[in-house]
Amino acid sequence: MKTNQEIIGTYFYPCYANKGKADKVIQIITEYRKTAQRIAKYLWSEFFKTGKFSKYKDVKSIRSNLSERYKQTCLWQVISTLNSFVSNIQEKFKEIVYNSTLPEEIKKTLFIINKNKAWFSKDFECSSKIKKLARKIFKHNLKQYNKPSFKNINLHLDSKVAVVEHNKQSKTFDRWIKLSTLEKGKPIYLPIKNNRYAENLEGELANFCQISVDNNNIIVKLMKKLKKRKYLPETDTISIDLGLNPLFAASKGNLIGRNFMSFLKRIDEKITKRMAHLQKIGIKPKQDNKYRELVRKFREFLKNEINRYINRLVEIYKPATIVIEKLDFRNPELSKRINRLISNFGKRYIKDKLNRLQEIYGIKIIQVNPAYTSQVCSSCGYVDKKNRKDTNTFECKVCGAKINAQVNGAKNILARRSCEDIKLHHSKKQVLRILVKRYLERQKGCYSAPLEVIKSNPYFKDYLDDFLNPAVVGNKRL
Repeated sequence: MKTNQEIIGTYFYPCYANKGKADKVIQIITEYRKTAQRIAKYLWSEFFKTGKFSKYKDVKSIRSNLSERYKQTCLWQVISTLNSFVSNIQEKFKEIVYNSTLPEEIKKTLFIINKNKAWFSKDFECSSKIKKLARKIFKHNLKQYNKPSFKNINLHLDSKVAVVEHNKQSKTFDRWIKLSTLEKGKPIYLPIKNNRYAENLEGELANFCQISVDNNNIIVKLMKKLKKRKYLPETDTISIDLGLNPLFAASKGNLIGRNFMSFLKRIDEKITKRMAHLQKIGIKPKQDNKYRELVRKFREFLKNEINRYINRLVEIYKPATIVIEKLDFRNPELSKRINRLISNFGKRYIKDKLNRLQEIYGIKIIQVNPAYTSQVCSSCGYVDKKNRKDTNTFECKVCGAKINAQVNGAKNILARRSCEDIKLHHSKKQVLRILVKRYLERQKGCYSAPLEVIKSNPYFKDYLDDFLNPAVVGNKRL
C-alpha cells in the first residue's frame, strides 16, 4: 500500500448515514465478525500443520452471507491480525529461551526454529526432542496470551467492496462511500464530510476505508498516502524516560507534560464514581453512554497529549535517534481501571507515534531494557532502591549526586544503548547481576570504597565476598 516515499495516515471523516443505512452497515459488521471468527478457526487448524497463514487460501467453503469479495477482504484482515499476534508470540518465545538454562546449542536451534516460524514445520531438520520443546514453548505462550477473538473486529475494506467517490451532485456532503451490502447488486451510499486537517495534508486518498459502529453511529476513517517530509537532524541522540508526573523526561533535562498526572487523577475520580454508581444499580459499564463517553474523552486526551509532547521534543532537539525504554504505564496513585486503560492505550499511542516519526522523518527509534534505570545513579553507576526518594527526587547514597529522578532515568536509558552486555530480553535478575558486578569491578583496588553503604544494600549481598576477599595468585591480588 505504500512505497519508500509514502506514509499512510488514517483520519476520521464524519458520516451522516440515516437509520436505514446505519442498520444495513450493522448487518454487514455482524456478519463480517461471524465470518472472521470462522476464517480464523480454519486458519489456525492450517497453522498447526504448516506454521503459516496463507492469503491465498480458498475460503469459498466458509459458511457466510457475505459475497466472495467480502470474504476475501475479511481473510486478508484476519491474516494481518494473526500475523501480528504471532510476531508477539515470537518475541515471548525468544525471551523464554534467552533466559532459560538450556545448553547454548539447543538455544541456538530454538532461535532458528522461532525465526523461521518452523514450530510446526515438517521440513525443518532437527532432533524430534527440540522440535517437541519448540512446540511446547509456543503453545505455552498461546495459553498465556489470548488469541484474537474477532468478536469486535471492525471493517477494513478496499475497493473490492467499498469505493470512495466525490459528491458532484450537491454541496451538502463532500463524498460518498459506495458500500456493498449483503444483498447482491444493492449497494448503499454513505454520505461523509471532509476532514479539513486531512484534506490540507499533501498526498492523496487511498482506496481503503475503515468502518465501525459506536452506539448505532457509523464511524468512518479514510486513509491518505502522505509524502515523506524533509528533515535535518540537529542532535545525534536523545533518550526519553516515561512517567506520569511528568509524562516524559529527556536526557538533556527537559520535563514534558507536568500537568498530565493532575488530569489523570481528575478523570480517574469521575470514572471511579461512575463505576460505583453502575455497580450499585447493576448496569455493565459498556452499556452506559456516560461511562463510554468518559473513556472516549480519556483516550482522545491521551492520544492528543502524547502526540503533542513527542512533537515538542522533536521540535526542541531535532534528533537523529531516540532511545526509549521498553514501555510500561502504571502508577500506584491511580485505580486499577485507569491504570489498565493507560497501559493499553498509552503504549499503543506512543508506539504509533514513534513509528510515525520513523516513517515521516527517518528518525531511528531504539528500545532498551528498562530494568533498574530508575535506581542506578547516572553519575557513578551505584544501584540502590533507596537512591530514588520519590517520583521527582534522586540522591545517590554513595556519591551524593542530586538530580531529577526522571531525568536520571533518561540518562541511564541513553547509556544503556551502548551496554552490549545488557540485552532487551534479559530478566531483571540478570540485569541486576551485571550492574552490581560492573560497579564492584570499578571499585577494585579502591580503599575508599563505600563499604558501609554497600554492606547494607541487599542487591550486593551475593557478591561482597569476592569483592572483599579477592583471589590471590603469588603476591598479587586479582
